[in-house]
Amino acid sequence: MSAVSDIPNADVNINADQNPGGAGVWELPGLGVWTVRELTAHTLRALTTIERYLVAEPAVDRLIVDAIDYYRVALADSRVHASVAERGRAAGAELTDPLGESEATIERVLALVASTADDDVVETSAGKMMFIEYLATRATELGLHTLDIQRATGQLPDLAPATSSMVVGLMAALAEPIMLLSALTGRGAMPPDYNVLR
Repeated sequence: MSAVSDIPNADVNINADQNPGGAGVWELPGLGVWTVRELTAHTLRALTTIERYLVAEPAVDRLIVDAIDYYRVALADSRVHASVAERGRAAGAELTDPLGESEATIERVLALVASTADDDVVETSAGKMMFIEYLATRATELGLHTLDIQRATGQLPDLAPATSSMVVGLMAALAEPIMLLSALTGRGAMPPDYNVLR
């Protein structure tokens, strides 16, 4: 399977002229502490880290087995959420042309993805892993945050079926299986505010 097939349609529809508030849409509340601009900047990092990690020097002496292992390792760091929030704010401050920069980034990174072999090794912040597995984490981030941006800007949530299926499978693998099965089949309920990414 080509790695490029794991990247969803990353062209997030946030045309300020088509959303309530016009250009001011970028300063609307986005997700958590982020504005829409900062959320968009964070979402773009799902692509730009591909560029950076493909040429990165080894920094962590750990082998990451797959996308599930990547999330488990990353989420084990108690500082991860504060760090992600701060990086999003910093990236948002530098995102002066959200639409233009998004289009340029998407075009550049998808070309890089198409020219990279699935079994190439990527040096990530969590450890080294196969490119196809790291790409699954990027597709997941793009998928989840595409929905976040759509909600924040008053759009109807929409995600390609293939992307939805992949993201659901990955998130389900991080959940407590018995509790999830019980909830999905009407035999129980998930705790309030349950979040597999916490």
